[in-house]
Amino acid sequence: MSAPLFRRSAWIRELRHSPAPRARLVCMPHAGGSASFFRGWREPLPADVDLLAVQYPGREDRFGEACVSDMQTLAEGTAHALRDYADRPLFLFGHSLGASLAYEVALRLERDGHPLRRVFVSAHPPPHQQRGSDLYRQDDEALIEDVRRLAGGGATLLDEPEVRAMFLPMLRADYRIIETYRRVEPPPLQAPIEVLLPLDDSEFSRDEALSWQTLSGDRLVVHEFDGGHFYLQQQPAALVRRLLPSLLTR
Repeated sequence: MSAPLFRRSAWIRELRHSPAPRARLVCMPHAGGSASFFRGWREPLPADVDLLAVQYPGREDRFGEACVSDMQTLAEGTAHALRDYADRPLFLFGHSLGASLAYEVALRLERDGHPLRRVFVSAHPPPHQQRGSDLYRQDDEALIEDVRRLAGGGATLLDEPEVRAMFLPMLRADYRIIETYRRVEPPPLQAPIEVLLPLDDSEFSRDEALSWQTLSGDRLVVHEFDGGHFYLQQQPAALVRRLLPSLLTR
């Protein structure tokens, strides 16, 4: 059986596309992140699971486009692009900002008749417990300091002046997306939700992880990991192995 031909979308990067996939895992990056963040996930995934990543406007090969600054636009663009991939079971994974995006995209796909097998949300509270902050309104140093804090306090690429000038507008737009995102009474998904909880993450508590239950279409599953907010950078293979039982269930 030959691989189906998809309408190419600026929103989706096919990090691996197999001839006859049993499922597709769609990954959504954090604020300031890009599709290439998930390239390392190809190796631990089975050969018949496609790996897709969402490419937000304003970065990598979309650098010449204007950044998006609100969740609705980001979710609509992503959901529209994923309709072309819904001929196989879809699993969504989102980290930090991407967790909220995965929820919003899931709502739209389910509304349009494209059920999902599962939604994985990593290191971020549910929409009705979104924490208040306004870093997107603050100066460049405040934004850079927050990135440094989340990365564990070490040096970052944003310490380089040329890199800083290039990436700060994108980072500020992403912070605005998540800091202005609110749903007081979010509707539940039909799909089950699994939560990935880094145990040393000051941005996400166990109580917040358990609060995703009200939005899950089945019993909530919580996976605990050692590490801080960017735990997944240190252990991508272990993370993927933890997802495999759900990905391979027919």
